[in-house]
Amino acid sequence: MTVFRVADRVGVIDDGEHVFLAALPGGPIIVLEGTAALIWRVACSGPADGLVERVAPDVEHGAEDISAAVLAFAGSLVRQGYLVRV
Repeated sequence: MTVFRVADRVGVIDDGEHVFLAALPGGPIIVLEGTAALIWRVACSGPADGLVERVAPDVEHGAEDISAAVLAFAGSLVRQGYLVRV
């Protein structure tokens, strides 16, 4: 089973409203909120397969409507070095 996990040398603070990510030691710091924070939390809490289906109940659109955007955002977090797939 493939999962997302926080990449090495990334600091995370989740205050319940925002998720703060920092490439350590020197940044940059990015702030996720709203749907971006939701995708981060869901990605870090279960298998990579089914990510879209786990996000969909918390947004106002069906999985088929949000699939491209959710997968693109998760992919961008991987490309930027904040998440890794293992």
